[in-house]
Amino acid sequence: MLSDLQKALVLNQKVQVTVWDPNNDSVEYSFQSFVMEAGGTLFQLAPPTTQAATILPLLQPGIVTGAVVETYPNPYIFYPIIHSAPLSAQSGFWLKIPENPQVEVMQRRRHVRIPMVIPFNLEYSISGRSMAMQARTEDVSGGGMRFTSIRQFPKGQDLLILLAFNPSEPPLKLKAKVVFSVQNRLKKQPDDLYSTACQFADLTDAEEMILVRECFKRELGIKG
Repeated sequence: MLSDLQKALVLNQKVQVTVWDPNNDSVEYSFQSFVMEAGGTLFQLAPPTTQAATILPLLQPGIVTGAVVETYPNPYIFYPIIHSAPLSAQSGFWLKIPENPQVEVMQRRRHVRIPMVIPFNLEYSISGRSMAMQARTEDVSGGGMRFTSIRQFPKGQDLLILLAFNPSEPPLKLKAKVVFSVQNRLKKQPDDLYSTACQFADLTDAEEMILVRECFKRELGIKG
């Protein structure tokens, strides 16, 4: 995966960068940039063109950032480290890809994911042993979801998600498969250690309709 990412880092390649405030991990800034020069695992990005006065002070050596490289048919998402601070607001800055990076392919989605936080029960198995735990959704769509939990899951792990949009109604029982599971750098609760994205499997038309309806209601701010 790393070699594929390095091949994608070509001159003028479009990149979206996210920078977290080290003093407040609930604050993040994203900006569009371009690869200015690529060599090995180091590459230089153009500086932010907006909010530069806010973002540039955060670009200190050693700070972890998030980056999305726009490639066809699917973009890459990974977490490089600031290698050296920019000399000025006009100069680019160098990012270093760790030796063992978390590199994932972002799937193009048919459904839009809507942010929502809902506690739910999760069932899975390890070496044939059934396990259960509680987790919290981060966002949900008609085809998948992302959630936080105390456990990291391997790619391809089968899950059974018991998700209730309304506490007075029985939960949906949704089969899912893990797409990726990474450390949660913006954890808002002590047990939000990992962020996991999964894709629903074997959805019925009725289940997909419920998911899309609930996402639509939340997007419009409709309760009940």
